[in-house]
Amino acid sequence: MNKTDSLNKLFGSRSRVAVLQFLLSNEKDRFGVNEIIRNTGVNARLASQELKKLLELGILSSETHGNSLLYSINQNSSLIKPLKEIIVKSDWSEWERPSRIHHLVLTLEAGLKPMKEYYGYCLPYAHLVFNYDNVTWFFQLSEFQSLGKKLIPIYQKNKNQIWEDFERSASTLWSCKDYPSFYRNYLDFWKVAWATEPISFYIDAKLKKGEQIGLTGKSFTDEYEDAIWKLAKKAEKEGIEKIDVGPILKEYFWIRNSYHSVHRLTEEEVKTEIRKKMGKKRPRRKKGANPNSLSKELLTLGKEMILMQDIRKKYMMKAAYYLHEFLKQIGNKYSSKEHKLTPILMTQTLPCEVLDIKKYLPKLKQELELRQRSATITGSLADGIKVYSSQIFFPKGIHRVTKFEIRGNVACGGKAAGRVKIIRRIEDMYKVNHGDIIVAPMTSPDLIPAIRRCVAIVTNFGGITCHAAIVAREFNLPCIVGTNDTTERLKDGDLVEVDADYGLVKVLQSEKE
Repeated sequence: MNKTDSLNKLFGSRSRVAVLQFLLSNEKDRFGVNEIIRNTGVNARLASQELKKLLELGILSSETHGNSLLYSINQNSSLIKPLKEIIVKSDWSEWERPSRIHHLVLTLEAGLKPMKEYYGYCLPYAHLVFNYDNVTWFFQLSEFQSLGKKLIPIYQKNKNQIWEDFERSASTLWSCKDYPSFYRNYLDFWKVAWATEPISFYIDAKLKKGEQIGLTGKSFTDEYEDAIWKLAKKAEKEGIEKIDVGPILKEYFWIRNSYHSVHRLTEEEVKTEIRKKMGKKRPRRKKGANPNSLSKELLTLGKEMILMQDIRKKYMMKAAYYLHEFLKQIGNKYSSKEHKLTPILMTQTLPCEVLDIKKYLPKLKQELELRQRSATITGSLADGIKVYSSQIFFPKGIHRVTKFEIRGNVACGGKAAGRVKIIRRIEDMYKVNHGDIIVAPMTSPDLIPAIRRCVAIVTNFGGITCHAAIVAREFNLPCIVGTNDTTERLKDGDLVEVDADYGLVKVLQSEKE
């Protein structure tokens, strides 16, 4: 049998690929059959069959250790290299959502030198690919987890000071008089707040399948919902025309903001939400059990990271408004025929270009127009932030992954079936009907109206602290996160079953059928 025939034979079953993926990802280790079954989810009979076939093909080698037979990758097989290129999952993970360049690069900058000066460690290499109004942030999960492990003792030792610095830096964002002062204060805020991701990724890896950590107390979206429900009950008695929504508009004017855009909440939007709740009973939030696989110390830490991330998101959304105003003012100042810097173009700038704008003015408009279409931005402590306007390229080491089934991490258990609705941006949420399944890169608070109508949520990215996970547990919706590319593999109208007890999405019927 030649190499091509052998490769073709290999891809005849999902269970065989699952076994291969596991062993190739741990190619220097040996495993007993029970370990392979536990890590792949393949049943005992199929696992034994597939191991036998892989031995026959020379892909695996085996040796007896006591009463057990241990399996490992046969490094002498000529098939190993092409197999690794085809089916070994890369350590690269992805975070995707609508975004423009300036706000996201500002947060990235804070995670490099400023974070290093504060914690003694900084973010690992970051690779951002912007395609029109969408960004994919590539990062190596193992490096984030390693960073999280290093940050934990620092956080535990200095917890009170870290929270004090976090709150202090956030409180300064609303009093900034100009862009330079906002820039400095926002770096101070994010250099502290960046600790949540790596620590959460480290804790994620310790959880058993199906376990999750819930938010202690209410999220800022809960607080907003509480205020709306309270006004809805009042409107039932007094009439909605007598309801004063001014306090909500003042307190939550920022709640529709994101890295992509700014939208100031309107009176009509609030009253529309109130009308939808009038005469209805508020669903009870279901509280999940604490995971058993974590120590008390790690569980407490996980809850603190979820809380900090929720508060951070609230401050980020609020800060987005002030950042937008500063960029708009600067853009208007240089909006003459000579420079033509519109507010939209200003959102594609780098912070250094705004801080020293006169230096960059001669060619800035042309550069920003190129970035508006596409750009790749890299960031590291050694090389700083580099931008490649009008270019798209991906990190070295990302390989094709054979697609046999859609799997992810359980954020909230349960089962549901329904039609897929792909949600890439806020404007897409209006196509979600009652009974649909939301499939999105990630979710955000502005998708709550659509989430109320869906029966399950599936996201490409995220972990136990992501917005989708928290909201799904609040609404008791089956939810699977971290599926990597479900938005590319499913289409609007596909009939799927979400089995969130096992982290599996099954396609029952494709729309084209």
